[in-house]
This record gives sequence, structure tokens and C-alpha cells, in this order.
Amino acid sequence: MMRLLGNKANVKVISVVVAAIFIIGIGALAYTQMAAPAYAASESNIGVIDQSKLLTNDSPLVTNAEKEFSDYQNQLKTEFEQQSANLDDQGKQKLSAQFRDKMQAKQEEIQKGLQDKVAEASKSVAEAKGLTVILDKRAVLYGGVDVTEQVSKKLSSDASK
Repeated sequence: MMRLLGNKANVKVISVVVAAIFIIGIGALAYTQMAAPAYAASESNIGVIDQSKLLTNDSPLVTNAEKEFSDYQNQLKTEFEQQSANLDDQGKQKLSAQFRDKMQAKQEEIQKGLQDKVAEASKSVAEAKGLTVILDKRAVLYGGVDVTEQVSKKLSSDASK
């Protein structure tokens, strides 16, 4: 086998054969999936949401998240000023890196919380409307029931609680 791979002509032939098998496999997969959307559409109700409209700056959910992050940032700033008062430049840089990591972790935590709340509100609306799945509007080329407004209202009512 290694002797076959030593010859450049054999490598090209093997590459063409592997590529052909790959293309045939993809074609077969695509062919078998062509009937699936029509079948799925007849048995399911699909909802779509526009996430860019859900998480706008004037959304109570986003406002609360921004306030939470800002408060945390101010708390860390105060802690940094207290802890770095007697440190040299290298110590301040190390402490600064630790606080940046804490801020990034908090930002990720808040982002995950937002995503979880959107998912929870979407699930609630889907159950109320009898939808089997809700997708992001950007992922759907055609069709689907737009439930962005209902999910937005659900998020707003949940945020005010």
C-alpha cells in the first residue's frame, strides 16, 4: 500500500476515487432527503421567530441583563481599585487579567440566561399554539408561522415578574 502511495499518479487516482465516492454519497443522501420536507410539512406545524427583534435594546429583558452586567462591572472595578492599591505594575496586570476573566464569565452567564429565557418563552408559545418546532427566521426560506410577537410579549411579561 505504501508503495502505491509513493507514486504520484497512484495518489491522484486514489484521490479521484475517494472524491467520487464522497460525491456519490452526498448525492444519495440529498436524494433520500428530497421527499422528507414535504412529508414533514404535512404532519407538523412550524413556527419561526426573529431573534434580532426579540433582543433589542429597548426590551426589558435586555435592559435587565445590561443593568446586571453594569452593576457587576462596577463592583469589580471597586474591588480592583481596592486590591491593586499596593501592587506593582506586574501585579496589577495579573489582577486585571483575573478580573477580565471574571467579567467574561459573567457576560457568558448572562448571555446563556437570555438564551434560556427565549427558549422557555418559545416553548410556552409553541405549546399554546400547537406548534411542534420553532426555528430562527433566518434559517427558514419559506413558510412557518411567525410567532415573534407572541414570544416577545411572553418575554416582557416574564421580565416584569
